[in-house]
Amino acid sequence: MTPSKNCQICRVPTNGKRHYGVVSCRACSAFFRRAGCSNRSKKCKKQEICEAKEDGFFACKFCRLQKCLGAGMSSESFQFNRDGYQVVKIPMTMDTFLGKPNFIIFRASNEPSSSKNFIDVQYLIDRVTQVLQEGPETPLNSKSRLGKLSLGLRKIQGATTYPDPKSVEIYGKNEVLAQMEYDILSVTKWVTHFDEFQKLPHELKLTMLEGIWNIWWKLERISNVARNLKANLKEEILRKLKKDHLFHAWDLKQLDLSWVSKYTVEELKFFLDIPTEIRLDPLTQLMLDLDPSDIELSFMLSQLCFHYVGKRFQGEILKISEKFQEILADDLHEYYVNEMSNPYYMKRLAKMMKINNQIQLDVYRSKVRSSLAYVFDIFDVVK
Repeated sequence: MTPSKNCQICRVPTNGKRHYGVVSCRACSAFFRRAGCSNRSKKCKKQEICEAKEDGFFACKFCRLQKCLGAGMSSESFQFNRDGYQVVKIPMTMDTFLGKPNFIIFRASNEPSSSKNFIDVQYLIDRVTQVLQEGPETPLNSKSRLGKLSLGLRKIQGATTYPDPKSVEIYGKNEVLAQMEYDILSVTKWVTHFDEFQKLPHELKLTMLEGIWNIWWKLERISNVARNLKANLKEEILRKLKKDHLFHAWDLKQLDLSWVSKYTVEELKFFLDIPTEIRLDPLTQLMLDLDPSDIELSFMLSQLCFHYVGKRFQGEILKISEKFQEILADDLHEYYVNEMSNPYYMKRLAKMMKINNQIQLDVYRSKVRSSLAYVFDIFDVVK
């Protein structure tokens, strides 16, 4: 049978090829492709009896589509997603993140927003002042200043509790401020066991505490994770764990930071160090391998804090911090030689310094990102 040389829809001459099951011209096949994918309803204005003109022109789309369907055209042979390119999601930039044009976001605001939340920390400063004036809660007898710090550290470790994700529904403003108050007061109590620190002027002590409490807890929390892993898992299991193994991840829905910023937790993590996971990261692995004693951990905390605060404030605080580090380094030497009978302790000291140096590097990196948050006015909190 000789195939028809005319389009079965508009009757114009064609090459005889079949489109969507019917011999049709390219114009009718393209029309059916568009009409078949369209969700718009088409209506005829002439009682559905329209016909094509001699040149193949159809004035009524409804009648043309019905004629296509009547001739046997089917949308089953439509093919989608055959483009040679793929749709690429636009990467996050500062203007899309902030919702402002990029020609105005790089300008600091002249006045702080009146809608920001104000947090009064005077009560906390008064509590810190009281702890510094009262000194250690109980008198401690130790041969060295590093020994006194280790005894104070044991008290903090014994009293510290971390929020249980199973019992906490929402970790919001009240919980964050309570945790911050506990952290600052704990570091204040710990440092009162260092006699040389207690001899400093009060304003100088407050300035140094402002610089050390956060980095102190960064190291202590790593140590706490390592202690819990050793206590709850056998060594064979720990050795088999892969790097960056995930132990626990907070449900981000439990974290309410709406009082801090209008942005989500995931977006704020670009600017802030918000721990939402417990992993076997390189620092935790180094701490597991080192397994420091109370004396060694107290030295690590002291060295990390005084070195960091000295570099941050410079001047008189730098001189004082260097002196403190020398005193505690001498105590550590006496501990290794006299108590541990180990004058060759350089390998352990190198491991300790490796952890401290990595923490300082992480802090400096996060500080660069957090400074951007102030430039772009991310926070809704002032103090």
